[in-house]
Amino acid sequence: MNIGNVSLRQLRAFVAIADAGSFAAAARRLHLTPSALSLLIRDLERNVGVRLFDRTTRSTALALAGSEFYPLARQVLDDLSRALESTQDLEQKKRGTVRIACTPLYAATTLPEMIHRYRRRYPAIAVYVLDSLNQQATARVVSGEADLGIAPQRPTPPELLQQSLMRDRIRLVCPGDHPLAARTRVSWAQALQHPFVSLTPDFTNRLQADLFKHSDALALHPAHEVSFITTALGMVRGGFGITAQPSRVLPMLESFGLVSRPLTSPTVDRHLSLFCARARALSPAAESFRDFLVGELSDTPAELRPGAG
Repeated sequence: MNIGNVSLRQLRAFVAIADAGSFAAAARRLHLTPSALSLLIRDLERNVGVRLFDRTTRSTALALAGSEFYPLARQVLDDLSRALESTQDLEQKKRGTVRIACTPLYAATTLPEMIHRYRRRYPAIAVYVLDSLNQQATARVVSGEADLGIAPQRPTPPELLQQSLMRDRIRLVCPGDHPLAARTRVSWAQALQHPFVSLTPDFTNRLQADLFKHSDALALHPAHEVSFITTALGMVRGGFGITAQPSRVLPMLESFGLVSRPLTSPTVDRHLSLFCARARALSPAAESFRDFLVGELSDTPAELRPGAG
């Protein structure tokens, strides 16, 4: 017996003959000559070491070994067919799973809208959001826990590829009865005269670098630093100070009783990037979601996007 030499063509020929009940009918179905079909079966019988058909001049029937072999051959062909269909479905982006690690603000505001619109095109693709702080988002992509990451632009580690996704203007956030709320726009020099609630050092340092590009006098000394935007908003509501956050925070302000004003001198944009692993190819589903996000979000300020509030 030489099972290693059994080919798919031989299995298809065997099943076709068993189904058709004759070599002639099977040859027509497979678009083969009877002699070519006979050669395939002869080679198959030699490889498996048993006679598979009882043949006479008038009929062709499965031998005992052939009857036992038939369901196994049929299963192999069916499994192969399903595997090919599954692969084609993935290649056509009809189904699959995407896991995206994203910082909390955009996980709460931008992604739900994007996922809803994406799944109208690809309803069988499941998209899971892993809300993460900035460094956690990129770390999850490196580890393989997430297919894609969304986080503020940053120096890219060698394991990751970074693609610009969108920019989001920083705005003042304060209570409605705060003195700055009476202004139509607020300069940074005016804002920094008040206690400031900032986020993590990563956020604070980047913001400070942007301010120093404009003037060395714009020194940011946070009264409080917290990890989550919702915490910052809660502290501002509680009277601990003001904060500055990307425009995507706007839909969240009403529930906190807060208002927003444009910040000027300078205007500061938060640049958001899409991250993926350099050495790991994206699945067809993840690739299609990446392309969708880039097409929907790239090059337009977040405050001008649909649903930006």
